[in-house]
Amino acid sequence: MKRAILGAVALATIALIPADSQAQRRAPARPVQFAVGAGVAMPMSDLGDAVGTGFNVSFNGTKKLAKQPMWLRGHLDINMYGSQKVTVGSESFEYSANQIGALFDVGHDFASTSSAKPYVLGGLGLIRNSQKIKSGDISVSGDETELGINLGGGMKFRMGGRTAFVEARYLTAGDFASLPLTFGINF
Repeated sequence: MKRAILGAVALATIALIPADSQAQRRAPARPVQFAVGAGVAMPMSDLGDAVGTGFNVSFNGTKKLAKQPMWLRGHLDINMYGSQKVTVGSESFEYSANQIGALFDVGHDFASTSSAKPYVLGGLGLIRNSQKIKSGDISVSGDETELGINLGGGMKFRMGGRTAFVEARYLTAGDFASLPLTFGINF
């Protein structure tokens, strides 16, 4: 009888003890993490000769692969470059350009004991390159959608209760090449 009571008490004790405490539980991972970023868009190569430094705005969604340091990211980028006067012979023109692109990247987080976590990324997408040339009252504009290539790297770090990032990417599509430097916050 004594053994039966002891067994019942032991069984009840085991049943009532939680497997882990609330403090030990992790918040469930979100399937997709969204971010918004902004920064400087520096035109490169021939585009850099024709337009000035502009700004970059980026919206993205990232899906971390389970138990992997890799992730997939889709993003919409808008690069607006500063207009610049270009002189050819005796003629002066005002040249302006912008890019709007939808890209798909694969990224890799590097292991780090620091609070700043480095990563690299690269991918492909479609980018619409637009340009406008104006001379006096005459204005000519055009645009083309090109296959774009995107390579870069950055750092993720905690900022308040959120994760922030700083990244640099080399983006090329058709005759346009640029280096967007972006600061963003994940939601």
